[in-house]
Amino acid sequence: MPFVLTTSSDVHCPSQGKVSPAGQGKLTVDHVPVVRLDGISGKSVAGCTIATSNSTKQCSTVTSASGAAGRLMVGSVAVALDSLTGATDGSTPGLAASAGQSKLRAV
Repeated sequence: MPFVLTTSSDVHCPSQGKVSPAGQGKLTVDHVPVVRLDGISGKSVAGCTIATSNSTKQCSTVTSASGAAGRLMVGSVAVALDSLTGATDGSTPGLAASAGQSKLRAV
């Protein structure tokens, strides 16, 4: 069972770019807000290490995210899980996450 993502979770592109997800304060883990997919999609990517050239582009924005709980919801929207996948607008477009917490799991 995957763990729920929070605002302190590590969401990143393959080139070490970091995403700072927006949280939902109605549900917290250790007083840290959980994240829904809409708190990740469209967010900026900072620190992508791929070199920009004529054939490569650093990740700058999350273009899509998937991997939400089937039943655990905040405001009628499923929370994001550490099984998250997605894409960015860069040359290394993947997206991955590590929950950074081990108290709340969801399916």
